[in-house]
Amino acid sequence: MSATPVPLARKLRVALVLPLLLVATVATTAAAQADRDRPLPVSELQVGSEVVATTGLRLSAIGTPDDGSGRLFVVDKGGRILVFHPDTGTVDPQPLLDLTSRVSTAGNERGLLGVAPSPDFDRTHTLFVSYTALGTGVENGALTVSRFVLDSAAQAVVDPATEERVLRQQHNLNGNHNGGDLMFGPDGYLYWSTGDGGSADDPLYGAQNLSTLLGKIVRIDVMRGCDGHLYCIPKDNPFARSLIARPEIWAWGLRNPWRFSIDAQSDSIWIGDVGQNRWEEINHVSIDKGDLPRDGWNFGWSCREGTDLHRVPESAGEAPDPFLDIRCNPRADYTDPVFSYGLSGNDRCAVMGGVVYRGEEFEDVADGIYVAADYCTGQAFAIQEQRRGGHVANDAVGMLPPRITSFGTDDEGEVYFVTDAVAPGAGEIHRLTFAAAAGS
Repeated sequence: MSATPVPLARKLRVALVLPLLLVATVATTAAAQADRDRPLPVSELQVGSEVVATTGLRLSAIGTPDDGSGRLFVVDKGGRILVFHPDTGTVDPQPLLDLTSRVSTAGNERGLLGVAPSPDFDRTHTLFVSYTALGTGVENGALTVSRFVLDSAAQAVVDPATEERVLRQQHNLNGNHNGGDLMFGPDGYLYWSTGDGGSADDPLYGAQNLSTLLGKIVRIDVMRGCDGHLYCIPKDNPFARSLIARPEIWAWGLRNPWRFSIDAQSDSIWIGDVGQNRWEEINHVSIDKGDLPRDGWNFGWSCREGTDLHRVPESAGEAPDPFLDIRCNPRADYTDPVFSYGLSGNDRCAVMGGVVYRGEEFEDVADGIYVAADYCTGQAFAIQEQRRGGHVANDAVGMLPPRITSFGTDDEGEVYFVTDAVAPGAGEIHRLTFAAAAGS
């Protein structure tokens, strides 16, 4: 039997439709792939963790050398820099650096507080640390940034006698609010956070005082020296040419910026500022010099806590505050936090500033998402910056161990955090994990 001939018009229709179907299929597949590659909304995100090492020490910070070694430098608040190997989950028995004889640990908040390996560490092999100094008089508790030039990036033990003190700020009146985080930005400059001088209500008026480094983010060029100092002032610092303000100041109006992080991909800084008794806050601003206000970023403390007016005493309510005019400048342009949480009616106590996830393992669900936690409860929260500059936050993405003190990343962008040994903490190193929340 012979086949029925297909009309020419139908053949043409089929010939036209098949490519269209193919294009539509490819487009649908590409769209589905794009959806899978796009990070989840923070409302659909869940975080968890796994213990990778236990030390029993008061761990306080993480630094990452960019020398390809895969190591992490973990800070023991008592005064030592430990070397942790994520691939084996082991900590070297010998500290990289031991400064216990020079570090004051009096009170709860003093100690060795930060570590920052220099950029291109394999070539520059210089280590920077921040700590509260052991001493008497004005030397007692002085906020100190020091550097150590190693013989090579692989040097196993650094001699404390090679210390060079780069910068110090007097902090002898109170033991709390030391800040102390250190990190290099993509501009090659060192950023350093300092607390307001301690006690409560900023009695030294340090945060709004431009003649002191208290309550600030400092930005200096530490890879060279100028005018007899072991650092230079970047020309685009807001007060680089000021006759009354410290030229090292980059941002101000902070209470205790214990942990901050710089996201090189978005050219921005995230600052966790520990509040007094009402609000914990996260600030997020650009580090691009074209975005920097003329007088630098001013985050408002001690005029404001969060976005609220900070009255002394708080019980005064709307009554006149005799010191409000000293702490508040009616002409100031304060920068609001992008996220804050209250302390009333819950067990939360202090924000532990986190990092932005830029790794590969969880890229499909968490790329570009900032994660931090509360010190007392371990409650994690996540913030996602939107394309137009807004922020969406979720303060219920999961519970992490209590007593988290610092977050950091390895050289591949995977996130780690450390905990304090103060009960119920255990002085552990954890690796952060991400997943879609149940039902998402």
